Amino acid sequence: MVGCQVKVTVPISICLMIIAGYIFAGSMLFTVWEDWDYLTGSYFCFVTLSTIGFGDIVPGTGMKEWASGEKLVICALWLALGLSLLAMCFNLMQEEVKDKFEWCGQKLGLVKNEDDGDYH
Repeated sequence: MVGCQVKVTVPISICLMIIAGYIFAGSMLFTVWEDWDYLTGSYFCFVTLSTIGFGDIVPGTGMKEWASGEKLVICALWLALGLSLLAMCFNLMQEEVKDKFEWCGQKLGLVKNEDDGDYH
């Protein structure tokens, strides 16, 4: 079929599992590196990735001099990848919610179907 596009959506539950898994992995990483407990590592990862960044917990304050450069680079890469991952997941979840509301609107007769030739 020429010109026919199939829209692929990602379930919200998958996006939430990806976000939770990334925060869990970061929590384990910082728990091992910084000698923090798991709750502190989770708190740091959530606050950092949600860009709240209170600054009350900072990695690297207790590190040895020889390892601080490598850990700083890995921490920056973890943060950059995590912010990208969260932005992608939020965008996918937004599209899924938009599609669900549009579907509900069509079923209730509030929004016309795109096949009718009339858009909203």
